[in-house]
Amino acid sequence: MNILFLCTYPIQDPKHGGQLRVRNMVERYRKAGHNIQVVGVLGSDHYPVEEGFVKYPGSEALSKVIENSFLMEDYVIGKLFSQNDDYFYSLVEKIKLKPDVVHVEHPWLFSFAKRYLSFKALPAKLIYSSHNIEWRLKRDILTSYMGIEAGQYGADLIESTEREAINGADAIVCVSKNDHDWIAAQTSKPIFLAPNGVKPWQSTLEGRQEALGITQGYDYALYCASAHPPNITGFFDMFGGGFGSLKPDEKLVAAGNIGWAIARDERVHQSAKLSEKFVIGGEVTQSCLEGLLDGAKTIVLPLTQGGGTNLKTAEALWSGKYVVATTVAMRGFESFIDANGVFIANDAPTFKRALRVAMSQPPLVLSEKEIDSRRSVLWEACLSSLDNMMELIKSADGVHHA
Repeated sequence: MNILFLCTYPIQDPKHGGQLRVRNMVERYRKAGHNIQVVGVLGSDHYPVEEGFVKYPGSEALSKVIENSFLMEDYVIGKLFSQNDDYFYSLVEKIKLKPDVVHVEHPWLFSFAKRYLSFKALPAKLIYSSHNIEWRLKRDILTSYMGIEAGQYGADLIESTEREAINGADAIVCVSKNDHDWIAAQTSKPIFLAPNGVKPWQSTLEGRQEALGITQGYDYALYCASAHPPNITGFFDMFGGGFGSLKPDEKLVAAGNIGWAIARDERVHQSAKLSEKFVIGGEVTQSCLEGLLDGAKTIVLPLTQGGGTNLKTAEALWSGKYVVATTVAMRGFESFIDANGVFIANDAPTFKRALRVAMSQPPLVLSEKEIDSRRSVLWEACLSSLDNMMELIKSADGVHHA
């Protein structure tokens, strides 16, 4: 089948979890023999140009849809490209195949997809792929930055967009049971669970040397994340205030753009011990990331906001290292909450204490049975439901209740 895949970020050189998820879903579809074209709108001016994508519209264009589009760019892009003819046709021009299926990642371009199918008079099926319950996440983010009123206003707009996607889709993909349960309460459409995963890796000498250039030979705990606001909030929720979790010869290394975001935040300097122990890894190559994962003693997952599942949790579990995580970070991976080497903590004192304990332990050794159980976090297992979904769509009577 021909599948048109719509999203708001490029995937050729994926950096953050959303890009990695899309890249692996596209690869799964192609492996199954489907013809894919990835098309979309660049949701930020920081993304590189990529074939099939319209450039980021810019703040001036977005402000004509909503006067203050701060932290609402994704929602506003969706409105702009579904309602403004010039923007709509600029995205239509990128589409080079006649789709049998349109897969919409996030709800933002769902209205565009509906208008496009109507404009072309195409009977294609619509898949809505959800990363989390967007309105809840956006409410938390906006509230923390702009107050309760702004948070509720943004949440209401996005919930309407989300419900439109849920009700208009022929099939829905979600990442966690929690998300599945909320979506199932809104619709009788078939819902397929496809958690976030990770690819197995084998670190190289070059990657380990790159990592050593960051860690300088210290033992370290590792935090891998983008500069997405919930990642910053979670970090200070768990590590803010006094910090005495690490010994003099231990560091807390941040890989990804989260490091610079934390370093620019005045809260990191309110604790002399935290700023002293904090090491900025910055955006790293895949080989360097693998070297950092293999060299870490503990991996921390201090998430306190958001739904969906965290790709970095899958990465941490597969690494075979000690993991200190919140229950939010373990959403979708609840079966590993009591696993060997996993510490769960939901408040700052407990989280810091768990990190101290984990760092004081001898290296974690997993049994063959424990390693085998963690194969469920690999993309191959996580995305297997996509095959079932496409079989359902191809069935003679179309999509029906699962």
